[in-house]
Amino acid sequence: MVIIHNNPYNPEKEALVTNQDNNICQEYTGCYGIAMDIGTTTIAASLFSLADRKFCGNITETNMQAKYGADVMMRIMNSNMGKASLLHNIIITQAEDIIERLSSSICTRDKVIKMAVTGNTTMCHLFLDKDLSGMAGTPFKTAYTGSISLKGSENGFQKFPDINIYVMPGIAAHTGADAVSVICSQKLYQTDKIQLAVDIGTNAEIILNNRGNVYACSAAAGPAFEGKGVKCGIRAGNGAVNGIKINRLAGNIVLDVIDTSSNNGSNNRQNSQDTLIPKGICGSGLVDAIAELLKAGVLKTDGYLMNKKEALKNGVNTSIAERIHKNNEGNYFVFYEENDLYNKQQYSSRHKDIIITQKDIRNIQLAKAAIQAAAEVLLETAGITLDNVDEIKIAGVFGKFIHPKQAVLIGLYPGTDNIEFIGNAAGNGVAQALFDQNFRELALKYSTETRHIELASEKSFQDKFLNAMELKKW
Repeated sequence: MVIIHNNPYNPEKEALVTNQDNNICQEYTGCYGIAMDIGTTTIAASLFSLADRKFCGNITETNMQAKYGADVMMRIMNSNMGKASLLHNIIITQAEDIIERLSSSICTRDKVIKMAVTGNTTMCHLFLDKDLSGMAGTPFKTAYTGSISLKGSENGFQKFPDINIYVMPGIAAHTGADAVSVICSQKLYQTDKIQLAVDIGTNAEIILNNRGNVYACSAAAGPAFEGKGVKCGIRAGNGAVNGIKINRLAGNIVLDVIDTSSNNGSNNRQNSQDTLIPKGICGSGLVDAIAELLKAGVLKTDGYLMNKKEALKNGVNTSIAERIHKNNEGNYFVFYEENDLYNKQQYSSRHKDIIITQKDIRNIQLAKAAIQAAAEVLLETAGITLDNVDEIKIAGVFGKFIHPKQAVLIGLYPGTDNIEFIGNAAGNGVAQALFDQNFRELALKYSTETRHIELASEKSFQDKFLNAMELKKW
């Protein structure tokens, strides 16, 4: 039996903040600015009134470049094979479209006069139409260093040619401006603290502050947590399963499904069991799925999903074991199917079986292993252990919505009491850069003073990565 709970919260409604006072600046009365975080998989942008730093709205959507590769290496390859201009035009067109949608009901185009941009190094290069040939292999070299300021017309903007664009500085070829945004917005340079931060995304940025000595690296976590590369993966939004529970005794499954209708003031929904049909699983739901399968006894810590016969032999409830099936790609577990519908007449093109496959599980393992191993390399380089860390910060929109106990169980991050979930820290950083010249100078400082660790050159990384593949607590 499957029980569906509707979750009325829409994570995309969360606003970026500038952490500045709201003194009115007469110079900018009636003018607006854009803060944009360009990720490999997702673009997040916010509109602000420049006079009083008031947040006016945001848009989060899939990066349209994704059709040319799910990760940065594929984008680099495509760029170097003659698609550089195409990829640049895609991101510029999308950026202008986002700006127009955010501002059209608020002001005329000429009133959007400033834009601050952050992102990983590859995305910033593509945004600026910079040569990526040096980033295809070792020694990785960027086409530029530091921050860049230019007019929209100089960067290919047509709708907003006079907008003043500022692109934040990055650290290295694969540790970019988004890491700098996190460092500066979270003050990960304080001399009286040891801090570890993980910004979970397609490229996970891991940052360690050892009492003022800052280390950073980037791990290829893949797009699974953002709904890509997973059989039933979707971005967090209406119809996405963002929470899962399995009752091991009764065999029931409880699915939390995001329902945005309540955000529109709708009170006319019938019983959610009849009307709310899951469309797929988002990142937090995937973490729950892995954790619950472990607890149910059908998933081993090495990532192997048992078949039905093995599960029954292992003492698994029959109702749970019967949800395990096999196809030519291996075993898979069904969380939701036609037989779970309360109203069978609902079965239509809208309906989709919600499953997790052996391949999906491996993708999550690879992501979590990359993050854990990268963090361990930074700690080892700094000569400290996890026990020495005063604060652990989990950044990224996805990171804020995962269930902590489930994430700790599978080893996505360590199980300690000093973890803080800080949301889109990179987005908050670029929002501050939109307004504050001092923040821009701080970003430039730590783009050069942060010690970058290239994981590909670290001999211990591969061993740590293989050990971290196991689905267990750190």
